[in-house]
Amino acid sequence: MKKLKRSIWLPLALLVYLVAMTLFFGIDLMQTGETMRLVVIVCVELAIIAALFFLLRKREEQDEN
Repeated sequence: MKKLKRSIWLPLALLVYLVAMTLFFGIDLMQTGETMRLVVIVCVELAIIAALFFLLRKREEQDEN
């Protein structure tokens, strides 16, 4: 069985966590009128996850060489 690379499983785990927390807390935030706060938080977290993916992928490529 092939081992998953860290650049795949770690951002994927964080993305699943983001979706779960958004569903859990997002409904309450939207009901209280803090939709902009929710959108900003989700966008910042997505940017961090994307940066993590690219940084880990670059590190894996350097380790292979």
